[in-house]
Amino acid sequence: MKNRMEEAEKKGFFAENKRTLLVVLFLIVFWDIQFIAISYDLITFGILLSYILFIRLFHLRSKQTFLFCLSILLVLFINFITSGTSVATEKAAVWLVLFMVVGVFQQWRELR
Repeated sequence: MKNRMEEAEKKGFFAENKRTLLVVLFLIVFWDIQFIAISYDLITFGILLSYILFIRLFHLRSKQTFLFCLSILLVLFINFITSGTSVATEKAAVWLVLFMVVGVFQQWRELR
């Protein structure tokens, strides 16, 4: 038990809250898709760079990125069923493509 506590102290805040930070990142993406009508490239690429930083920091596997893509695909599907081709549907498609590219690049790096 003492070993775990010492490891947690060494890893710091980010390592202790890995899952929470990833959920917050997903909620930010979801919020951007659903509630922000205008597309800001600075926000989009800032979030994407944050996720890439999380990949490096937490040693995330491509499997987790593709699960993230799957959840965005689900949001895209629900938006398309409920509102047709709307701004939210298009933004979800953009997020899906961006995270899919990150996942493919990540998978390629894992295979090397």
